[in-house]
Amino acid sequence: METIKYTKDDIKTIINRLSSGDIIAFPTDTVFGLACVMDIEAIKKVYIAKGRDFKKPLPMMCNSLKMISDVAYINDDAKKLIDNFMPGAITIVFNKKEYIGDYITQGLKTIGIRVPDDEWILKLIDGVGMPIMVTSANISNTGSLLKWEDVYESMNGKIDGIVTEDARGDSSSTIVDVTEEVKILREGPISIQEIKRVLE
Repeated sequence: METIKYTKDDIKTIINRLSSGDIIAFPTDTVFGLACVMDIEAIKKVYIAKGRDFKKPLPMMCNSLKMISDVAYINDDAKKLIDNFMPGAITIVFNKKEYIGDYITQGLKTIGIRVPDDEWILKLIDGVGMPIMVTSANISNTGSLLKWEDVYESMNGKIDGIVTEDARGDSSSTIVDVTEEVKILREGPISIQEIKRVLE
């Protein structure tokens, strides 16, 4: 496939291409992301492009508390984390709503969701009209990438498009599972101490 280069000014085209099943890489407030809509064939394309293990579910991006509540159950711990750190560099693992297909979560009853601190992405999600699946734009088991040129070099011909601007962060998001007892699965820009402080 041809990997088309876009700028952020092409947002309407990118919304249309995502909605049509394309997979598009774009910069986020953390690392470079690779996105698709909640479509089984589009999701497969992401796994193939990255060489990702199909047992490993993709994270989701939403643009509001309401959108999160549409797809997941928000408990008290989750609400505290949302109020303090979203939008931002935190991915929260929730119990998913029953209507969310197993193909989206690879059979798991949970789903990781992030609200990025990036107005362009929030507008993109609004344009698509539903949450989007977003994982890091890199070949699996290699480091996350920040510069669009590096993403293009590693994924040219494997993805449908890329936004030619660099990511704003320097590491992947902190991941916190709140489905039972709180578990910090990965420490990122938001520290373990910060998480514990707001949950006290």
